[in-house]
Amino acid sequence: MASGSSILHTSFSGLRGRSDCFRSPSEGVDFARLRRATGSALQKSSRSQRPLKSLVIKNSSSETVELEPASDGSPLLVPRQKYCESIHRTVRRKTRTVMVGDVTLGSEHPIRIQTMTTTDTKDVAATVEQVMRIADKGADIVRITVQGKREADACFEIKNTLIQKNYNIPLVADIHFAPSVALRVAECFDKIRVNPGNFADRRAQFEQIEYTEEEYQKELEHIEEVFSPLVEKCKNYGRAMRIGTNHGSLSDRIMSYYGDSPRGMVESAFEFARICRKLDFHNFVFSMKASNPVIMVEAYRLLVAEMYVHGWDYPLHLGVTEAGEGEDGRMKSAIGIGTLLQDGLGDTIRVSLTEPPEEEIDPCRRLANLGMTAAKLQKGVAPFEERHRHYFDFQRRNGQLPVQKEGEEVDYRGVLHRDGSVLMSVSLNQLKMPELLYKSLAAKLVVGMPFKDLATVDSILLRELPPLEDIDARLALKRLIDVSMGILTPLSEQLTKPLPHAMVLVNLVELATGAHKLLQKGTRLAVSVRGDEQYEELSILKEYDITMLLHSIPYAEEKIGRVQAARRLFEYLADNDLNFPVIHHLEFPAGVHRDDLVIGAGSAAGALLVDGLGDGLLFEAPDQDFDFLRNTSFNLLQGCRMRNTKTIADHFSEGLELDFKLRWSTVPQLVFISWHNKEYVSCPSCGRTLFDLQEVSAQIREKTSHLPGVSIAIMGCIVNGPGEMADADFGYVGGAPGKIDLYVGKTVVKRGIDMDRATDALIQLIKDHGRWVDPPIEE
Repeated sequence: MASGSSILHTSFSGLRGRSDCFRSPSEGVDFARLRRATGSALQKSSRSQRPLKSLVIKNSSSETVELEPASDGSPLLVPRQKYCESIHRTVRRKTRTVMVGDVTLGSEHPIRIQTMTTTDTKDVAATVEQVMRIADKGADIVRITVQGKREADACFEIKNTLIQKNYNIPLVADIHFAPSVALRVAECFDKIRVNPGNFADRRAQFEQIEYTEEEYQKELEHIEEVFSPLVEKCKNYGRAMRIGTNHGSLSDRIMSYYGDSPRGMVESAFEFARICRKLDFHNFVFSMKASNPVIMVEAYRLLVAEMYVHGWDYPLHLGVTEAGEGEDGRMKSAIGIGTLLQDGLGDTIRVSLTEPPEEEIDPCRRLANLGMTAAKLQKGVAPFEERHRHYFDFQRRNGQLPVQKEGEEVDYRGVLHRDGSVLMSVSLNQLKMPELLYKSLAAKLVVGMPFKDLATVDSILLRELPPLEDIDARLALKRLIDVSMGILTPLSEQLTKPLPHAMVLVNLVELATGAHKLLQKGTRLAVSVRGDEQYEELSILKEYDITMLLHSIPYAEEKIGRVQAARRLFEYLADNDLNFPVIHHLEFPAGVHRDDLVIGAGSAAGALLVDGLGDGLLFEAPDQDFDFLRNTSFNLLQGCRMRNTKTIADHFSEGLELDFKLRWSTVPQLVFISWHNKEYVSCPSCGRTLFDLQEVSAQIREKTSHLPGVSIAIMGCIVNGPGEMADADFGYVGGAPGKIDLYVGKTVVKRGIDMDRATDALIQLIKDHGRWVDPPIEE
């Protein structure tokens, strides 16, 4: 956060004497009241046209909490305090031990792995069999949906049967809308998950409601009346609890004050946590789940920042909800969960996939191992001061894209993409079959000639140039250069086998020695940096006009943290007004498992892109499929909400561009759509699911995967509210057994459609809204 802000000292007479507003440092501040009380101060600052830099709140004991806008001009006030133990190395946040059955959960213990059953809970035999398969795969905890009395009754039999079969894995009851069911199942299960958005509040209608202070207080009293019996029962029975906020199911009351935002997610959870603390119940954890990894990361950071202010040490359950299936789902989870793990946050995790629950365990374990290893080694860099990164309010650092220079014979403006670039490493062997290479780069072919398309790779790295006499290979490269695809090659290659108009990759040593001066005048330079160099070494960057930087840390480095090194680099660039585009360059070893590559890329590069740090990706893995690497790169950009700024361009004339400035704190529900690929928001399925989610997802993908710029949510039920589909244009949702409801955004437009014709109805709905295009015909 930016330092040196001017302070506005203020006091609020309306808060005097309210013991629940300002507490001792161990108890913290009621930020709900604080927001309502500070509104007048913010309005006053606005009327005076003097930006509010920060706010110091004092109580009668002269205790203070300092707040500041999350970024310049942001309406979101956040604690100035830290959100993690260290920004320059991975140090696990100290959390208390919570007992879930016989499993210990907290910072003194391994990161625990969990998943959720997909069977009908009333089917005791099927549920027991699935739990045993999950346990055999190595899960530490299993969650089971419990939506009614019959399911609650079945839970007793499930628990007893598992014990008889010598399976003592802790069971968690997933509760929505049913306080009485929670009370019943707390007698047999080890942990209760409650959703603050719908445990005591009605299902959100997305209505803006104006509350007086008295009315708001009555709502809080109602929550306490409904929730307290469950807290007392968990306390008496020795049960654990998860206060699990979902971005898509915030109550109308919360959204009326905070919007559909991370701020609202945190306050929703804190309302329930205060009740637990009032009743001296502390065996609980928090979660802040969202299908959008950027929102999810912001919410957890804000939660932890406020826990630091309160002096709370409750553990965290991490997860990206509705992540989807396959590599898409793994990537979204890696971005969200991996980002937080590398900041030392997280005590138990779930990778939510639209796959059998036992298939979640392996990627979950890989992520947990990544976090545990980083914390054990305390991976990072030497301490540095961080002033420019926005922790709680997404703002992208936009590197200066290449501009055309006078006298240049080729167009370099297309070598990077404004919404995030994809670079690929190409071998000499690939140049032997140019048309196949063009297709692998996702270029369009017209009579064998390549042309850039929406999902075409922007630039390529050639570590070895073809011989001067290899006319065919050089012609293939010239055709790529002619369509504004960048060609990067090492300095030694360009000096010995020069390729006209290639960009040359140098390191800091080569730059300092002046070896690049042997190149033809006007040659564009790309510079490889680590980010942990001495500032004196980095200072040479100020002397040159550089087309791009490649941030690269060798894979074998054990102690240096890639994320922390990159943050340090971005701080240096910002401090020195250097606006070079930065490409995250990850080199994976031969034999790397695909899941390790996806999770490693999502955690390392995704942790930076969710903070708006970076302009593109270059992944190298010698024995991995070329298409897989390209798709992984685009999936990562999409998951970080980058290559997706055009949302309604289909409806505008050719050449007209729309550019939306991303402000996640104020418009978190804005629909962002990837142009390179179709996006699906898909729930992982559970006992509430009203159809075969995997089968239906596959059917819908098969018929719609060619659509550009359309996002579809496929939801087994609507328990988390239409808000869970905030990132989708269209929704396909189980409404009743054998029946489907169709949504446009958050609005249901068709109800009770028979399953056998629901997919066709969805396609017709897409056509009715002008978003359908026919599948392309292969050349």
